[in-house]
Parts: sequence; C-alpha cells; structure tokens
Amino acid sequence: MNRLVDVCPDKGFYRAGDTVLLSAAVSGTGAFTVECQISHLATKVAAITAPILVTGDEGTVGFEWLPPPVAPRGYGVDVQLIDRLGHTVDSYSTAFDVLPDWTAYPRYGFLSDFAPHRSDMAATLDELVRFHINGLQFYDWQYRHDDPIAPSIEFDDPLGRRLSLETIQGLADEARKRGMATMAYVAVYAASAAFWRANPQWALYDDSGKPLKFGEDFLGLMNPTRGTQWANHLQQRCDEILADLPFDGIHIDQYGEPRTAFDASGNLVELPAAFVEFVTEFKERHPESPTTFNAVKNWPIEALVSAPTDFVYIELWPDTPTYRAIGEIVNAAHTESGGKPVVIALYLPKDRPINIRLADAVIIANGGSRIELGEQGRLLSDPYFPLHEALSPGLRDVLRRYSDFRVRYGDLLGPTSTPSRSRIRSADDLWAVARDVPGWITINLVNMSGIGEARWDEAHSMPQQLTDVSIDIDTETAVRQVWWASPDRNDCHLKPTKWSTEDGNIHVTVPAIDYWTIVVIELDSEKEAS
Repeated sequence: MNRLVDVCPDKGFYRAGDTVLLSAAVSGTGAFTVECQISHLATKVAAITAPILVTGDEGTVGFEWLPPPVAPRGYGVDVQLIDRLGHTVDSYSTAFDVLPDWTAYPRYGFLSDFAPHRSDMAATLDELVRFHINGLQFYDWQYRHDDPIAPSIEFDDPLGRRLSLETIQGLADEARKRGMATMAYVAVYAASAAFWRANPQWALYDDSGKPLKFGEDFLGLMNPTRGTQWANHLQQRCDEILADLPFDGIHIDQYGEPRTAFDASGNLVELPAAFVEFVTEFKERHPESPTTFNAVKNWPIEALVSAPTDFVYIELWPDTPTYRAIGEIVNAAHTESGGKPVVIALYLPKDRPINIRLADAVIIANGGSRIELGEQGRLLSDPYFPLHEALSPGLRDVLRRYSDFRVRYGDLLGPTSTPSRSRIRSADDLWAVARDVPGWITINLVNMSGIGEARWDEAHSMPQQLTDVSIDIDTETAVRQVWWASPDRNDCHLKPTKWSTEDGNIHVTVPAIDYWTIVVIELDSEKEAS
C-alpha cells in the first residue's frame, strides 16, 4: 500500500535563525511527488516539493525551511503523497514552532531508565520529538538524594536499580541533538537515612520533637531554610550537577507534606518561604540555568508564584477532583505568576482515555501543558515515574494529534495568550474558555455533555457528540473571519464556519464538537483603525 508512514520535524522546538528539517517516510512501490505545505494559522507561508522513488521498502525524503525570525510562532505542516497521474494518494500533518527558549512554551516529558548499556536511546528520543517534547525531567537518576553524583560509572540507586552515568550522558546528548532541554530531579529536603541519622541538627521535626521522614526509614527530611547547613550542602550538590553532568537545569521537588515543621531547636520553619529562598539562591548561583519547583497539591502556590522559577509546575491529586478545578488552577497560576507558563502533573492510567483527553483539553484551553509522555513514548500514569505504561495505538494517535494541535496553534493557545474579557454564551454543558492575542480571540469549547461535573480520577462515559452548536460572543471589536478546528478530527485545519454580527454580538455555528473544539475569531484591525 502506498502511503505516508510518518512526517516529523527533527527537533522539539526551534530558535529564531534555526533551519527546520522535516522528514517524510513513505512506503509502497513507485515514483511519487511529496508536497509539503507550511502554514501559520490560516495563511500558507511555504510550499516545497520533492520526488521520491520507493521500491518496496520504506523511503524518506527531507525538506528544509528557514522560518522568519519571529518568536514565538507555531506552524502547521501538511504533506501530500502524489502519484504520477497527479492524484493525492495519502496525506499527513504535523507541526513545529519557533520559540525564544523552550521555557516560553514548555512541553515537558520524562526519562527514568538509566540502566547500563541502553541501546534504544536514539529511538526513545526520536519518539518524543514526534510529540514536540522540548524539555525532559530526568527522574530518579541520582546515586543518593543527598549525594546525587555516584562515585562510579555504574551504581545502585536507593531502590536497588542498577544505573549508569554513561547512560545519563548518552540520553542527554541525544536530547540536545533534538532541541530538548535536560532537567535533573532534586528533592529539596530529602536525604538518605544514613545521612539523616548522621546529621540530626540539620533535620526537620514535628511539633512533638519527632524527626520527620518520608517512607518507612527510606528518607529523612532536612531543613531547607537558606543559610542552614542542609541548604548549603544541597546548593553545592546542584553546583556539581551542573558542572559535572550535561544537565541544563534543575527540577526541584517536595512531597506536599508536612506543611508545618520545626528545626532541631524547636523553632518553626516557614516551609513556603524556605522553598522560595532555595529557588532564589539557586538562580543567583545559576542565572542562565532553568528551574522549576513542584507545587504538590497546588501548595504552596501563593508563595511559589513569586519565586524566580522559569515556569510553574503543579502536581494535582484526587483531592482536586474536578476538571473545572484543573482549569481554574492553571489559569490562576498563570495570572498570579505574571504570565509564566504552567505545567500540570496528574496521573491517569492508559485505560482511561476519555479522562486523558478531557484533562488535556482543559489544561491546554487554559494556556497550560501537561507532563504526560516519556520513556519510549510511554504514558506517565503513576507518581513513581518508572511505573509508566505503554500506550494503545488509538491513544497514541489521539495524543499525537493533540500535541500537533497545541503546537500548530500555539500562538492562540499557549502561555502568551491571556484570558479574554469577551463574554461567551453557550449551553451549560459546553465549557467555553476564551483567550486573547493581538488580532485574535480564541474560544475553546470543551464538551461535558452527559457527564456534567465528572471527576478526572474516576472512570466515566464519553461526552455526547454535539452538532450545529450555537454560541454567542459579546465583543465590540470588528470581525474579519471566524474559523473552527478540532484535534478530534483527522483534519485539524482552520475551516471557515457560519457567523454573523449584530449589536456587538457575534453569533457562531460550530458544525461538530466531540471532546474539544476551538473557534477562532480573526479581528479586522483596518475597520478598527477607521
């Protein structure tokens, strides 16, 4: 069968001035023309063609294109396989974007297998490029929490896994080739049991003077307040990580509990302030190195939004049970941090594809992203990252379309967009989230029809498909065109839809909504100026 097997960029993102390399894999037999069209929103900006002769095996053709030096900007890629008679045999779409830095729109993935002699490192990173991952958390890579860099090339981690510094180096090298940043996981107050017992004056205690720990004699919790011996010790370890290993930055974790702690002298330790101080000192020591800090259960987000992190990272648990609450948390963190990107971690198993689609839709609709994919393109479904799960082919296809969609329309959906003041009227079970960028209003429509306020952490039915949906938007801005698109369909292009205006109200009809659809209003700046 003659078909396009895959189309993919060579990097997770590009900087202004980078040449984009796209590759199209073709299977079948015969001589074909491969036509590649590149678009920005609704405008085609480039068309490139190349011949290919396929003789029964898979063949590959490449396309190079130098985007204009504008960032951030997302692009769609649409490729057609055309036979000798000029007939389109197959088509395939993907996307790429140009960013000032990966943290401008972080699409965070993870690696957790650092076993010696890995032979699949290139293939693992190639798969993540297909999902436009541009930053990677290296999770549980360290020798010990208090002494991360092992004294030998191969070593056993605290849970007995055999790891290798050569594998860590190799994965980081492969990531860098593909435009992906590498972030070393560090826990802000965790120390091995042996280190904890040897340094009781450095530790944290409860209000009865009992030492605080994580797990049954697994880790002890230390005092991270700036200037303490533990904080100084861990900052020095971070210095060593960045000096001796090929990491770009540090991902700082905490465990969400305790929220009240005392030092060895019985003085109250203000943990939120201590977390912010730790990040602040790290950035003072390494101003060019990216960092983020995990707000577990959205705590202590009030303090962390003011910390000098490069993006906000929030780990949600079932005590934040509704999809609506997820959206509110993303929006609040983005707003209160002064517009920083927001990455959400929540853990959903592969057998809940409905929940995964709705959670992703809500997060992206509110300008955020989710850490979701990692090792070999597998699913992050557990807080202990090595317990990842294989994706079904159907779920992989869905997540790839969602990944392409958020990058293709990153100008409209990403962190540079802001909550719109436009008022939207739609059915109660159709959640409308409007966002603005200059010249455009984007209305995300998330379909909750038939499921209401379902919990994201519990199995539930899929939403009922909606057709010929009417929505009304109050705006005083002149309109040039109204479009719609959805990642739930194979065709993710912006397509014109029926609309009309009257007395400052735009009435729009959307042909169909499965899970998530966007309505894009192109404003008419010329009419506004006149």
